[in-house]
Amino acid sequence: MKNSFKRSLLFRVAALLLVLSAAGFSGCKKDNNAQEDAEQHQAEYKVIDDGLIRAYLTRHGITEGTGINQFQRLNGATNDGIYLVKLSEGSGTTNIISGNRVEVKYVGRYLRETNENIIFDNSTEKGIPCGCFPVTVGAGGVIKGWDEGLLQMKKGDRKLLLIPSYLAYGPKGQYNQATNSYDIPPDEPLLFNMEVLDVR
Repeated sequence: MKNSFKRSLLFRVAALLLVLSAAGFSGCKKDNNAQEDAEQHQAEYKVIDDGLIRAYLTRHGITEGTGINQFQRLNGATNDGIYLVKLSEGSGTTNIISGNRVEVKYVGRYLRETNENIIFDNSTEKGIPCGCFPVTVGAGGVIKGWDEGLLQMKKGDRKLLLIPSYLAYGPKGQYNQATNSYDIPPDEPLLFNMEVLDVR
């Protein structure tokens, strides 16, 4: 009798452990699927955004190169898909580095043909006397595209920074609870006309 009770108890404990481990594995599978879905979404939008950015450049007659009004595409591990268009050369001699405190004057626009005339943000509306926005590069206080793009600029540089959505606000966009609408729609590539006023 005691042996059958022990076997029954062991069987129940083993069954319980199997159920619990199956639930744990099920959760891992869901997490893996969510991560795979996010990676696939990002890969798809890298291609879509690159097409939208190139269409903008084509519409405006901006060609590849290192001169004024020419673009360069970044393709490093952290900045893949950012385009920079040089508008004017600054007086700085070295590029901005992570940790620098910079003052940036900018105008943010969308870049699709249907909405490229819409300004969604402007540093002159921040109420700072210089009409600029202070940023500590690499501190995560701004979108990733800014942190990466500023590393390609010097004091006095003025450039267009064309940022794919995954380095901007991504699939979540920027939702405004007060207006119950998106300030930045999901999966929206962005364009910033940026001038670096100061670097410290």
